[in-house]
Amino acid sequence: MKRATPPDESRFRLLVESIGDVLWFRELEPDRFSYVSPAFERIWGHPVEELQQNPRLWEDGIHPGDRPAVRKALRQWLSGEKAAYDSCYRVIGRDGEVRWMADRGIILGRRNGKLCQIGGIARDVTEHEAAEAARRKLAAVVEDSCDAIVTLDLDGIIQTWNAGAERIFQYTAAEAIGRNVSFLRPPEAADDETVFRRRIRAGRRIEHYETHRIRKDGRVIDISLTLSPLRDAAGKITGFSKISRDITERNVDRRMFHQLLESAPDGFVILNAAGSVLMANARTEQLFGLPKQQIIGAAFKKLLPLKERSHFTTCCREFLRRTGTSENFRGRLLHGLRKGSSAFPMEISLSRVETPEGPLVIIDIADITERQQAEQTIRRLNTELEERVQQRTAELTRQVEARMQLEEEILHISEREQRRIGQDLHDDLGQQLAGAWMMADVLQRRLAADSAPHSDAARKLGTLLQKALAHARGLARGLHPVAPEQGGFARALESLAAQSSELFGVNCRFQTSAAPPPGNDTACTHLYRIAQEAVSNAVRHGRARNIRIRLTITALTITDDGCGLQPAANSDGMGQRIMRYRAERAAATLSIENGRQKGVVVTCRFSQGGIAATVPAAKPPSPLAD
Repeated sequence: MKRATPPDESRFRLLVESIGDVLWFRELEPDRFSYVSPAFERIWGHPVEELQQNPRLWEDGIHPGDRPAVRKALRQWLSGEKAAYDSCYRVIGRDGEVRWMADRGIILGRRNGKLCQIGGIARDVTEHEAAEAARRKLAAVVEDSCDAIVTLDLDGIIQTWNAGAERIFQYTAAEAIGRNVSFLRPPEAADDETVFRRRIRAGRRIEHYETHRIRKDGRVIDISLTLSPLRDAAGKITGFSKISRDITERNVDRRMFHQLLESAPDGFVILNAAGSVLMANARTEQLFGLPKQQIIGAAFKKLLPLKERSHFTTCCREFLRRTGTSENFRGRLLHGLRKGSSAFPMEISLSRVETPEGPLVIIDIADITERQQAEQTIRRLNTELEERVQQRTAELTRQVEARMQLEEEILHISEREQRRIGQDLHDDLGQQLAGAWMMADVLQRRLAADSAPHSDAARKLGTLLQKALAHARGLARGLHPVAPEQGGFARALESLAAQSSELFGVNCRFQTSAAPPPGNDTACTHLYRIAQEAVSNAVRHGRARNIRIRLTITALTITDDGCGLQPAANSDGMGQRIMRYRAERAAATLSIENGRQKGVVVTCRFSQGGIAATVPAAKPPSPLAD
């Protein structure tokens, strides 16, 4: 190929090699690069000599995703379908770095009507592409933002209008662009733009300025504005951007929150990390007797007595170092200083709120003066109640003791009368029956000796008198059953079994093994009466045929084979109540239950040491009560 013939070839090469673009010349037949500037080696990572030996290195360095488009564009240019070759693609260098190249070709020569030589310049546009990508990304962010983002010139003429602005203000971009932004301002906010422009011209940024704007439907909305100056390449301020956030709902929530705080029965204050009051509600004014103007901005500890300030400050600092709600400060009792009066007791609870400006502390203050007075009243009433209960308990105790003493006397009188009747039966009626029996026996022998006709009748009379005497003696023993001497209780139970068998016509047996030590006569009598009642109940109510009375060192047990206790039977009848009372007076525990198969089991278990030696001072229910 014929080389370019500049006036000075060395100067030409020096100029080409000093630029960052890749200048290339390519022969088509045969396919080879006749010249490539040194910038190729910096971008593709291969020496120019290798490319001249292997022209495919150029295409091999192009990103696989871009090769088809590059081939198509080159083919259409060479075939004449397109008048120019202009392609943008990525190149992966030998070191793996990806660079964007803008390649533009020119036709350098033809031979016999066919292209034979082409050339071009491949310019590194990586930074430009990155800037474009960032611009596109920023544009997408702006377009997708929920906030209204617009740009204006220094006269307030709208230049751009995103989708967020359409949603918030209800104007389309076509309706807004080119208009002065003042059409969105309500009359009361007319001075806003003047202040904004003055600050923008001074290069100052305006953040979170809350104001009002008018939507297309005429509704006034609350917005938060952020304005930033826009500069050209030379740094000159040419306009400003404005970000508008609709805070109408947030302000509604804020107003509801403030209304809630203002109507709260407790005092509420918000402190910053330094302990200064940022907000206080109406109840706080009432509690401390100070207007909000004197509370807000002051240190909260100044509302406390001197002796409590240091402790509160220390605890508050410790609370701020932790996260979450402080359990240590929930329900903490302190005192507040009320203007014009003494300190009042209060209960405070702290909670923590994180904000961009730092943590805030919300304090709930409850005046517990009335609660403490109520607690004191309750304590006084409780004390009075306890005293009255003690007095009433002592009175009832005396009444119960008197009643128990009366019941004991009644039982003693009953037992004494039974002994007296038994003694009379034994000494009086028994002696008379014994005398009559002896006289009948003498009469029977005399009549028999004389062969008198009434001898047999006299014998029968004697037999009847003998049985009557035995029955009278049995009745006497039943009325006065227990003798205080050794073994008297066991013999009384044995006699009870024998009498029951004879009187009721049942099989009543007595068993004993290692009988308990003897107790006093009263305790033994109570236990005997229990056994007597159990045997009587087994015969009369249970229709038992077999009864067993068993005495051991620990218990007295009466079992039978009767029909057992009926579910509807009154377990609190007079008989059972008296039995339980007697058991308690004998320091024993009584149980009455159905047997495993049939019948009833009555058990009196003695306390340790056997049958009580003395009558216990228990407090049982009265057996004589209805």
